[in-house]
Amino acid sequence: MNIMILNGSPKKKSSTSGFLGKVMGSCLINHDVNYFSLRIKNEYPKILQSLKYVDALILAVPLYVDGIPSHVLEFLHQAEIFCKENKCNFSPYVISNNGFIEGVHNKVHLKMYECWCRRTRIIWGGGIGVGGEILRVLSIYFSVAFAVHIIINLVKYILGTLPVFDDWIPLIYDIAVYLFFNIGVIYCIIRLSASVRKLGKTKNRYTRVTVSSFLFVHMADIFMVLTVLFNGKNIFFLLKKDKYIPKK
Repeated sequence: MNIMILNGSPKKKSSTSGFLGKVMGSCLINHDVNYFSLRIKNEYPKILQSLKYVDALILAVPLYVDGIPSHVLEFLHQAEIFCKENKCNFSPYVISNNGFIEGVHNKVHLKMYECWCRRTRIIWGGGIGVGGEILRVLSIYFSVAFAVHIIINLVKYILGTLPVFDDWIPLIYDIAVYLFFNIGVIYCIIRLSASVRKLGKTKNRYTRVTVSSFLFVHMADIFMVLTVLFNGKNIFFLLKKDKYIPKK
């Protein structure tokens, strides 16, 4: 089966949509999965031509101002014309994510893609709405934690101390915590991937990070701080003045 996964985030790297698309792709490793990004408009013709040969299309896209991002909307307009002219026959699925804690906030967003399917005469496959933008931060933190635990135990082994079961308990604990935070997302992605493998239709599902709304606010604040630290220049771009170019 030929499957295309589109990253609808305008970010060059480290996007939650890209992360969710990769997780989805890991559930479809026994199929031919190809990844594309909608960030670069010059690649749209190549992506459109590929639509003629795909069996399933999965769009991982963020929710912007309660709607479809402008560059994704432009692509959908071109895709609608192309699919009608070439009679494309694939099953479309959407993974919508947003910064709000409630995944149901993506409901209208998913409905927009259902409307696109009706206009394009393509049968809507289904989608999931994911609430909480801390998934990527959690993946970074726990990936580092996993690596630290493994390195510590490896150093102990090199120095002649054989690691015992108790040495692995912190790593097991971190894995359990990560799975707890993301259990709803993992479940919905697995259910959606099952529908993709069958090219079937499924109902829209909504999930969120498993954390209380009260704690989420503070975690979101930490996320913004980490974003600044990892990207470095973000805060300066917010404070930077536009360059004034006088007219000649």
